[in-house]
This record gives sequence, C-alpha cells and structure tokens, in this order.
Amino acid sequence: MTNSPSLVAPEVTSVSATPRLTLANILSQSRFRLIPMIAVLIFIWIVLEMLTGGLFLSARNLTNLSGQVAITAVLAAGAVLVMVPGYIDLSLGATVAASAVVAAFASTVYGFGFWPTVLVTIGFGVVLGFWHAYWIAWMHVPSFIVTLASLLAIRGVSLVITNAETISPSMDLLVISDASLPPLGSIVVLLGMWLIFSLLQWREWRAQVSAGVPASFKILVLLPAVSVGAVSFLGMIIAANYRGIPLPVAIVLAVVAITGGVLRYTPFGRRLYAVGGNRQAALLAGIDIRKHITVVFAAMGALYGVAGLMLVARLSSAPPTAGQGLELNVIAAAVIGGTSLMGGRGTVAGAVIGAVLMESLANGMSLMNLPSSYQSIAVGLVLLFAVYVDVRGRGSRGDD
Repeated sequence: MTNSPSLVAPEVTSVSATPRLTLANILSQSRFRLIPMIAVLIFIWIVLEMLTGGLFLSARNLTNLSGQVAITAVLAAGAVLVMVPGYIDLSLGATVAASAVVAAFASTVYGFGFWPTVLVTIGFGVVLGFWHAYWIAWMHVPSFIVTLASLLAIRGVSLVITNAETISPSMDLLVISDASLPPLGSIVVLLGMWLIFSLLQWREWRAQVSAGVPASFKILVLLPAVSVGAVSFLGMIIAANYRGIPLPVAIVLAVVAITGGVLRYTPFGRRLYAVGGNRQAALLAGIDIRKHITVVFAAMGALYGVAGLMLVARLSSAPPTAGQGLELNVIAAAVIGGTSLMGGRGTVAGAVIGAVLMESLANGMSLMNLPSSYQSIAVGLVLLFAVYVDVRGRGSRGDD
C-alpha cells in the first residue's frame, strides 16, 4: 500500500495544464501508459510474424490465439478489480477448473440445458467469491492466505468429486468457443463501443472544464478517441473479411466494458482506488471497505464461472487438473498491464493488453516449436521487468 493522501483514482484525475506539453508528460499520465504497451505488442507481432514465416498473423492462428487470450483476459479484468484495492487472488486456476467441472456435471450428469448450465456455473463461482469475501473482508484473514487455501482445497475437491477423471460436457456448450457474431453485428458492436467510449471521454472533459479544472481537449478526448478508433477500425476490417468476432472475444469485450467502466466512471471504482492508495484515509472518508471488498470478490467469482464455461467449451472436456499455473499468468498479465501489486493503480485495458502480450509470446514460441520451458523463461523475465518499472514509477525500492 502507498501512503498517498489522495482519494482520487489515478485513472480519473485530470491532465493538468502545463505551459508545454511534451510526449514524456503525456505518456506519464496513467491513461496513456497503454500507448507504449500497444507499440511493444505490435513490434512483438511483427517479429513473430517474420520468425514463423507468416503463420502468426494468419486468420487461423489469430482465431486460435483469441481463444487462448480470452480466458486469461477475462480473469485479468477481474484481477484488476481485486488488486486495485490492495488484495490478490491466488485461487484462479483451481476455481476456474472447478467451475468447468460444475458446468460439465450440470450439462451431462444432471441433463441441464444450455442456459441453466450457464446460470448454475456462474452461481457456483459467485458462491466461491462470497466465501473468499467472508474470510477476507469480515474475518480479516489476508487475501493471500485465503485464496492460497482455496487453491489447494478446491483443487482437491475437484479431484474427489470427479474421481480424478475428465468429465465431458454436452455438445451445446461447445458453441461458446465455436460460435462467432455475424460480420455486420461485429461491426455494429465495435462501432457502438467506440462511440460510447468517445462520449464518456467527452463527458469527463466537460465535467472537468465545468468544475474549473484545466483540461486539454486534445489529450483527454481526441487522442484516446483516435487511438481506440484505429483499433476498432482494424477490428471491423478483420471482422468483415473473416467470419465476425469470435464469441470468446465478444465475451472479453463485454467484461472489459463493464469492469473498466465501473472502475473508471463510477464512484464505486474511485473508492476502490482510494482504498488501495491509502486505506486509513479511505476509512476516515467514510468508505465501507468491507462492503466494497465483498462486491469485488463476488464479481471475481462470477468471472470464475464465465472463464470455467469458456475453458470447458475450448477443451471439450473438464479435467479437474486444468488451469494449473493460470493464476500466475493472470497476475502477470495484470502487472505487465500496469496494475500495482501494492494497490491503488491499474486499468482493465492494460491488463487485457498484458494478457494478449503474454499469450502472443506463448503462441509464437509454440509455432516455432520451442519447448514450454522457454515460454516460462520469457514470461518470468517480462514479469520481472514490469514489476521493476512499477516500483521505479513509485519512486521506491522493492525491499523498502
């Protein structure tokens, strides 16, 4: 935790007017730290495209990559909700695998239809989230210990109830990984999201101007709208020339829109940043920390269920040992995307870009037939560098 007295989230503070705006000043703002990350991601994609002989950016591989990214990205969005107020969730691999087992049991053993299975699976995840919230927010047990205990216990429960055997789901669940939005619908979704984002940026700028806070229209509205618009336009081109947005990607977009919108544009989100920035100041400001943390872990639980459904559809099975190491990949994606392990800072968009970067490295190395050990080395080094940048950005040392 930091000792900053400010109760305003870094992601929603205004861009102070300065006599001269330099590129360094712009990129130092938290909302624009994604620009260098996107540039790095594009560079990595170009390198991987050359090293794989044109296979990496092929339509078939991008579809495969989107399925790999989707599960990590959905959980990374939830991890930001948990990490911003200063907590952590180490149970992700076990809880997602357990959710996948529940989905398989509900659809095959109990004969539930598609939507009842979805509701049961997400409900199971929410129950796990409330279980974590009870021990963390109300019994004051550190989140590290609570979620580590769940990692071990829930993994064991999955092995017991399945007798350590893989359970197959009903065929109708496979639509989650196989279906796509139609091209026209994909274009409408991307265009609509861009318009809503641009409108929210404009409203934020207007609110700051009305409050007498100096704010640059070019920096606060034009630059983000153009950047997001360029990405959306590229997505429209791909969707129009292929088969539309894959359903897992559409799910990721929905999760990012909801979690990112809550964090950046609502009082609830600003209070989460306040709790992570300075817990004592948040208490003095009257923030009900227990209530906020309960909601956060319940939301994380719902994402267990969503990710479990995506996992069982992607694998066409529910191995009780699935998702081993997933929690580390998700936390690494969030940290690489700018979320601080000390709380008080982070964006959902950054975590998703971190997930795309990590999965791109893994996918490219697989295409080059490199052993998985090299993938672990690459992820470890990238994570170490990202944490170093975070610590340096706070002006402190890791051993302080």
